[in-house]
Amino acid sequence: MTRLYYVRAYATNATGTVYGNTVTPALPTVITAAGPIVQGTDKTVANSGGNITSEGGASVMTRGICWSSVTSIPVITDPHTINGTRAGAFTGILIGLVPATTYYVRAYATNALGTFYGAYVSFRTP
Repeated sequence: MTRLYYVRAYATNATGTVYGNTVTPALPTVITAAGPIVQGTDKTVANSGGNITSEGGASVMTRGICWSSVTSIPVITDPHTINGTRAGAFTGILIGLVPATTYYVRAYATNALGTFYGAYVSFRTP
């Protein structure tokens, strides 16, 4: 069941309570960076990134990269990085990769409405 939330700030002092504008949080916009890059000599580590171009009216509390060699739709219960909060571009380091393996990677962002993902990209370790 999907729930719709309305949020607004308020302040109370000796003269009473005032309320801010009502805001309806929405989905953040998540973009996965193209093609992860395997680090030089260590074939078990790669860099990837993403960009949160909109927080959707509710602050992004966590953002990062998740990856899997089993499914093309990795989620944050799979190996993942945590690369800060809020909107903007970021980079994460994927560790524990196995040589000669195809991986699926996608960026994610979590706000008050849940966790949302960018499109996946795939790459193969050397």
